[in-house]
Amino acid sequence: MRKIMFGIVLSMILILTACGEGSGTSSTDTKETEQASAAGTGQAAAEDGTTIDLLRIAGSDVGYPSPFTFSSSGPFGYLRNSFIFDTLTWKDDTGVIPWLAKSWDVSEDGLTYTFTLEENVKWHDGEAFTADDVVFSFDYYKTHPFNWNGDVSQIKSVEKIDDLTVAFHLNNKFAPFLSDLVGIVPIIPKHIWENVTNPVEFREDAALVGTGPYKLKQYDSASGQYLYEANENFFKGKVKVKEIAYVSVSNKLLALQNGEIDQTYTFNYADVETAQQAGFSMIKSEPAGSVVRITFNMEHSQLGDKRLRQAIAYALNREEISSKLTGAEPMVGNAGVVPTDSPWYNKDVKQYPYDTTKAEQLLDELGYKKNANGVRDGLKLSLMTSSSMQEAEMMKEMLKKVGIELNLVQVDGAAFADAMGENKYDMALTGHIGASGDPDFLRLWFSGHAANTLAARGKELALGDFHKLAEQQMQEDNENKRHEIINQMQDILADELPTLVLYHRPFYDLHNAKVFDGWKNTSGGIADGMPLWENKAFLVDVEK
Repeated sequence: MRKIMFGIVLSMILILTACGEGSGTSSTDTKETEQASAAGTGQAAAEDGTTIDLLRIAGSDVGYPSPFTFSSSGPFGYLRNSFIFDTLTWKDDTGVIPWLAKSWDVSEDGLTYTFTLEENVKWHDGEAFTADDVVFSFDYYKTHPFNWNGDVSQIKSVEKIDDLTVAFHLNNKFAPFLSDLVGIVPIIPKHIWENVTNPVEFREDAALVGTGPYKLKQYDSASGQYLYEANENFFKGKVKVKEIAYVSVSNKLLALQNGEIDQTYTFNYADVETAQQAGFSMIKSEPAGSVVRITFNMEHSQLGDKRLRQAIAYALNREEISSKLTGAEPMVGNAGVVPTDSPWYNKDVKQYPYDTTKAEQLLDELGYKKNANGVRDGLKLSLMTSSSMQEAEMMKEMLKKVGIELNLVQVDGAAFADAMGENKYDMALTGHIGASGDPDFLRLWFSGHAANTLAARGKELALGDFHKLAEQQMQEDNENKRHEIINQMQDILADELPTLVLYHRPFYDLHNAKVFDGWKNTSGGIADGMPLWENKAFLVDVEK
């Protein structure tokens, strides 16, 4: 019934939208009129503090949004979950801000954080939120892991001081504690989950009882569409958008132009130019926070030699790949992985400029000689992708110029994750966001602990002193000293090249400002560095 009713609701939304599209001509003036019609009288969630009825965002199925069942193959499952469930801290455009916790103190040794909780917070079912829920949540996650990052192993214990005070005792100092632990891991209601022994199978309505600004009204897994309704009793303030619909569309840009949705995103600058010409507004992710990269199988009989990995790096014209595929100013990938516009970027790190002569020299040294057809005997490599990524075709042609024959293998997402976890591949091509926040993501990625199934390998890579440095930076609370350690980690990654970032790609939010114009870039990215815009902090008139 829920799926059927959701289909009816979305059908009505699209019918009403279509009715407001007039003659369907494509002039800019007419398109602006159509956008205003789609906005209706609810244009007002901006400066005057009123609310709008409905915001439609392009989306797809990212799983049932409980803390244990959303998809971990990308950030959107986490974002759907974050609308319903809250964390102790959060981020806005200024950085880390209080959320369920209104203040905190840190002990002199950096091992204890004491939080004072917000008063009069209610769960969606009307029950009171207390320190008991906080203690319970982190104990529960130790047995039943949260479906995203948030390294709860750093926590020794969580202690209730009183109903509105809770203390976290850590095993060691943890520099990103406020942003990447208590700012990521959501609090769940003890009165519901204490009797749930298999949270992955728990799909009752109670599984979605949170304290957040939204409740899930309808969800259709078949079409991948969601409808959220505002929590009228949200503790942080008035929710500005009454309903948010995630609508599945085949062509996001066309759907935006036709008034079927109010917001989408792209990483293709040509789409940005088209949308802006049609009167839509754009926000560029800053910093970019995204990487498109090759992962090398370090246990491969040939790719285990870093000289071959370096030869491949020299053979790829990554500036051309970036420029052609994004249509924007190229951002060639940092061999040290951290995006080049991040405050944590090591500007002195070793890089691999396009140099086929250098690539050929390394390949000759390795003993891979060219035959009469210009192909290097004994060096046929495969590149695995989980989608038809254009980068793969460009790589194939570039490597061909230095005599490397590259076989392209496309598999589905599940097979891709399995192959990476089991080391059953040569090279893999994938894209990630989440690199715009705290650099502790380097520790998680290369120790196999990243939540994103396309980033994690499930095992720690052999990278010399890298892992020792990763532990040191995690515990270093002096920012200058931590920068020095992160620089050394980038130096190791750049030399060993367990992965090669082809380019860093900015994301662009495209939206109808007449409907809602409240989005901003989140400082350091949402949660653990997501350079996206669906931040609940910007959907609420926060009471000071």
